[in-house]
Amino acid sequence: MARIAVVSGAGSGIGRSIATVLAEQGWTVAVGDIGEAGGRETVEQITAAGGEAMFTRIDVTDGAALEPWFAEVAERWGGIDALVNNAGINGPIALLEDYSAEDFQHIIQVNLVSVALATRAIIPHMRRRGGGAIVNIGSTASLQGYGSLSGYTAAKHGVLGLTRTTAIEYADIPIRVNCVCPGPVDTPLMQGIYEAMSPDDPSVAREMFAQTSALKRYANAREISAVVAFLLSDAASYVTGAAIPVDGAITAGV
Repeated sequence: MARIAVVSGAGSGIGRSIATVLAEQGWTVAVGDIGEAGGRETVEQITAAGGEAMFTRIDVTDGAALEPWFAEVAERWGGIDALVNNAGINGPIALLEDYSAEDFQHIIQVNLVSVALATRAIIPHMRRRGGGAIVNIGSTASLQGYGSLSGYTAAKHGVLGLTRTTAIEYADIPIRVNCVCPGPVDTPLMQGIYEAMSPDDPSVAREMFAQTSALKRYANAREISAVVAFLLSDAASYVTGAAIPVDGAITAGV
């Protein structure tokens, strides 16, 4: 019987790669994204390769929408085994005093509160299943500070704290909960950072971020997805409450 995974923010970038890699490994994947075109394209790629997937347009900050989405997935395929909380945004690149309260609240809502809402909504399904695994996509910003990204950094620190707490609270089911912390990955999300930091020549910011890694390069999305797939697999059955950097040694030190 195929295992069932739900992946948010799977219409592009890391989320699409995670959904695709899981499908390649035999998972059935429920793809969620606020962007309909990208989400449907992810499903088309999976089904064209022989996998099984469905798309639902979802705003992850809408807790009332998450519960019926998960219920639909569980009814269609008999249950839910895994959740990947991947949806997120950068928010403004600015000093804290230049953030509006609305901007700060929005980035916390999208990057942190949504993870809590989705986790809370998925737990009853995993309890009925007798267990499950959750991977939250954090960032190197879960582990260290970044100037001019206070909202994003605060949210991603919160994701790690939430990961550790829920891993403890639901270990008895058992539900394993881990946090993957990518460094720079060449995705549309990073492109937005380049353009905000260096609008005249985004390639300058792009090269700067590449040099922050000891490996002097970006990760590709499949390198992140491989770690996520491992954490969702039975091979990681004793791994929970962990923060796993996939960052080319950015957080190892200088």
